This record gives sequence, structure tokens and C-alpha cells, in this order.
Amino acid sequence: MNPNLRRGAIGEVHRIASEEGIMGLWKGVGPAMARAAALTASQLATYDESKRILIRWTPLQEGFYLHFISSTIAGSVSTLITAPMDMIKTRLMLQRESSEAGAYKNGFHCAYQVMRTEGPRGLYKGSLAIFARLGPQTMITFIFCEKLRELAGLKAI
Repeated sequence: MNPNLRRGAIGEVHRIASEEGIMGLWKGVGPAMARAAALTASQLATYDESKRILIRWTPLQEGFYLHFISSTIAGSVSTLITAPMDMIKTRLMLQRESSEAGAYKNGFHCAYQVMRTEGPRGLYKGSLAIFARLGPQTMITFIFCEKLRELAGLKAI
């Protein structure tokens, strides 16, 4: 069994701080914050707009199917927007502080290096896994919110 698994959260915080310095605890926080903002903005805007478009251009009316389709669209668009930020955040968090060539200085440097060495598709590595997590979460969130709105007696947007 891996002895590192028994340390727990406090042990890992101590290990990171001692091996990488206290700033090692904040690796990737910039891209993580940018991702969180972009994720929320893209989910909300896409859900509302896709709902309006679907009501206008399809026979769908306010209800489960409209909410399901709109939230699926929102999850897909959010994945397209945030997948590069997820990949950059993950690479920054996994890199060790060192003087080696190829270490990323910040999120922009990471994105530049990925574009240079792997091309634009490199920014979307892991997108399917991201959607597998984000898609259902977005669907459940919006369907649940719409049901709560309905139970509270509030009008649909």
C-alpha cells in the first residue's frame, strides 16, 4: 500500500509547503478563479438564451424537456469555454517548482507552450471527461432550480 495515502490532508499540506514552499499551496489559483467565473457566466447566459430560443423556434413550452435540453446545451457550451482553463489549471497544479526548462511561469505561459508544442487541440485534452462531470451537474442544477422556482411560485425567465 502507498504510504503517502495515510498522511491525510494535513500531511499533504505540510509536504507541499516543505517541498515547494508556501506558494506551492496556491499553484493554479489564477486559472481556477478564471475558470470558475467563466463557468458560471457561460452556464447562466447559455441556459437563459437557449431556453428563449427553444421557446421561440420549437414547440417546446416551459417544462422538464425544455429545461433538460437548455441545461444540456449550457453544459456543452460551458465545457467548450472552460476546458482550456481546466487543462492549464491542472498542468500548473501538477508541476513541481524547479529550475528545469519547460516549467510554466504562469497560466498564459502554459497556454502558449501548449499551443506551440501541441496545437489548439492540446488545450482541449480531457474535454470529454470534463463534460462527463460538468454536463450532468449542469442539468441537475438547472432542473432543480427550475423546480424550486416553480414551487416558490415565481415566474419563469
